[in-house]
Amino acid sequence: MEYNTCDKQLFTPAEQAAVRKHESIHATYERINQMENRMNNQIAAPQVEVPTLAARTLAIDLNISVWTARKKDKRASAKVNSDNYAISDAATVNKNLLAGCDLLTEIKTMAGKIRSEHYACTLPWTDSGTRIIMTAGYPDYVTNMTGLQGDFNCLVDEFIDQYDFEVISARARLGDMFDEAEYPPSWQVRNKFDVKLVCSPVADMHDWRLDVDQDVQTCFDEAIAGYGSAMEQRINGAMTDIHERLRKVLSNMSERLDFAGKEDKKTFRNTLLDNVLDIVDLMRKCNLTDDIQLTAQADTLERALRGVSPEALRDSSQLRAETKRTVDQVIASLPSIDL
Repeated sequence: MEYNTCDKQLFTPAEQAAVRKHESIHATYERINQMENRMNNQIAAPQVEVPTLAARTLAIDLNISVWTARKKDKRASAKVNSDNYAISDAATVNKNLLAGCDLLTEIKTMAGKIRSEHYACTLPWTDSGTRIIMTAGYPDYVTNMTGLQGDFNCLVDEFIDQYDFEVISARARLGDMFDEAEYPPSWQVRNKFDVKLVCSPVADMHDWRLDVDQDVQTCFDEAIAGYGSAMEQRINGAMTDIHERLRKVLSNMSERLDFAGKEDKKTFRNTLLDNVLDIVDLMRKCNLTDDIQLTAQADTLERALRGVSPEALRDSSQLRAETKRTVDQVIASLPSIDL
């Protein structure tokens, strides 16, 4: 519905309020459209349709479950509190049912590695932990995550095969703290380990199909406007995350390359370069708003680091200085954290 500005003077106060609400919702739509369609500051070719954010992204939920093998020891807890003349719930003693089990430690480490890889390849999206990825980066993401899931399951299968032996070993390791009733059968323990990825589409704020009566449409208009605002905040939050991650790895590189010769030499690992290149890849695959400045920054870093090796950076003061200068220029071009 469209309104003529002159006609508003003839409206009742209630009608004028409805017009203002309609215009507010329309403005929200426009902001989202501008954010989704901002491509490259160039004049688009005629009849070229820019895909929406919903068409270019996927939402991903990662759920990892690992049996911690920890349990509260009521008897030990009571003794600690009694020996210290404290009330019954002042302290709690938790025992590791499988203390010294290296395989379980490896599984927990692998779970952390999977989560780190997930965070590295995606951007934050909702408060519940859902993250977002561009469809361009999804195939590589699936390949990496599938491989890690396979490694996780292999470790779990190996652990389950040795589980009964680990329980026997725990009897000797825990001494009087051992209680056989606290150890579930192996098939139950197996069910406590899982890595699950759930992908879902990102809803387009224009794709709301609601069958409601006209007299209650206003409240649904408010819901749509609220979703538009939330979508805008999520996009801004995701892009801020890229900038912060970029600033972190570049600042570290700049600091590590800041030396002239052997007398003030600083050490750094080979991953110093890999970390920056990984972020450059993320900048290209997760540029939700098609930010031309982010693309230009990725191009600048890629040109500066093309063919550069950690050994060359360690050996050449000139290469270090040139690389640091480029890195510092990109850092200076990043938006402020509070924006």
